[in-house]
Amino acid sequence: MKRYLHLLTVCAAFLALTALTGQAGAVSSDVPSESELIVAGSEIACGVDPTVYPAADYLLNMGAGEILFKAGADGIIRPSLAKEAVQLDEHSWEIRLRPEAVFWSGAPVTAEAVVASLMRSKALDMKANPHLKGMTFSAADENTVRVVTDAANVDITENLSSSQLVIHNTAAPYSYDGAESADYTGMYRIVSFEPSRRMVFEKNENYWGTKPEIQRVVHEQIGDSDARVMAALSGQYHVVMDIDRTAYKQFTENAASHIVMVPGAQTMTVYLNTEKSALSDERVRRALSWGLDRRELILLGMEGLSEPVTTWLGANPAYADIKNAFFDSYDPEKAAALLDEAGWRLEADGYRYRNGAQLAMTVRSFRNDKALGEAVQIQWRRLGVNVSVRHGDYSLMSDAYKTGDWDGAIEGWGTFGNVLGLLNTQYGANGTANYGRYRDARVDDLLARLAAAGSREERGKIARELSLHIAEKSPAVYICPRPQITAVSNKLRGFVPHFRQFENVVNANLRIVE
Repeated sequence: MKRYLHLLTVCAAFLALTALTGQAGAVSSDVPSESELIVAGSEIACGVDPTVYPAADYLLNMGAGEILFKAGADGIIRPSLAKEAVQLDEHSWEIRLRPEAVFWSGAPVTAEAVVASLMRSKALDMKANPHLKGMTFSAADENTVRVVTDAANVDITENLSSSQLVIHNTAAPYSYDGAESADYTGMYRIVSFEPSRRMVFEKNENYWGTKPEIQRVVHEQIGDSDARVMAALSGQYHVVMDIDRTAYKQFTENAASHIVMVPGAQTMTVYLNTEKSALSDERVRRALSWGLDRRELILLGMEGLSEPVTTWLGANPAYADIKNAFFDSYDPEKAAALLDEAGWRLEADGYRYRNGAQLAMTVRSFRNDKALGEAVQIQWRRLGVNVSVRHGDYSLMSDAYKTGDWDGAIEGWGTFGNVLGLLNTQYGANGTANYGRYRDARVDDLLARLAAAGSREERGKIARELSLHIAEKSPAVYICPRPQITAVSNKLRGFVPHFRQFENVVNANLRIVE
């Protein structure tokens, strides 16, 4: 009866949401249903400014924004808004633009406009900055961008494939404080935006590339995970992202939708606040890593839908050879010995103490990671660590990073792209995402060597050495790649599974059939 009542509650919530937003297949009178793609996810863009995370991901995902180069589902980076990139010498490149490309407004996508867009992203977006560091841009002519790099033989196409580098028109009057003041280049343009509820896009008739068959795209936010599952099972949505792992089996015999699951190039990680007294001790951090049974964790917290990874770069297919180089087994005895050595003694109540203080941690989680956080809590309590889990949206985690009210935080940052920028952001002394304030002279030395590396092979070798050193020092505990679970309507054709699915749902070849 309890389960039945829960189902009724979820159904009621879904119907209420449907009535509230006017969605679930509802279309305007002048748009045939087969020309409207309806997508749902746990979040939609927070605004239309690509420099404010995570707006760029969602704008790219819905076909509104574009980047110069883009990684395909096979991991190969190809020209997108750019026509080609030509290396002139060890430090110089030319990016040739497509002369036919225009913004939604009809303004041409010139070299000056592209440089201005990249510089605005560099100035305002901390997530974009690492991808542009060490590169100088200028307009060689109307359709050619000249790039000079500090390091030799930098693969600029890899750097410029970051989703944070969506090309946007920076000329007046485009301020990006509302849908009316945005000017992008994508196949769809924004026609309405209700923050935290709904974005509507219509086909851009001036699009420079292959025009999509579907006329309109609606992207809606359904925050409740059960309601998202109901929406997908009902068949009234064509794509539902962020399906909870526990709902995976409900789609086995569903006639309306099926599941597309792709391992993301993201390492699910418990970042540690090394400014906290206990976690400043490397022995405690290593004990936490030895004390996780990752296979059980994946079973309990992720429905068994992944495989262990114990280095940060391990989720990147190019670094699969080092994915389990450290902490390759569950060893609670070694973990206990390290905690004993650090002075944290196990007492009769089952918890560890040092000088009268209990070894306690607050671990934060968000989105679909509540169960994973609780599984970590169970396992670390076995070691004698009193763990409390606080689950909420990402804004709560961001606030905790600012106030220091956290010991551990579960996140899954992308590991594909410019390894120098990514590793520097995460672990460099001034890394913008080094929220745990980890400091390590050898890390900084290896980052400097990585920046000066003169070839792809040398960069790969140093990146491996750096990733292994970081794993050994354990400023974070690595678990597994995040599985991306998406429900796709059986009426939808042309959907492409992608290791960066969160920015690759909409493409020009999508079509809806009866």
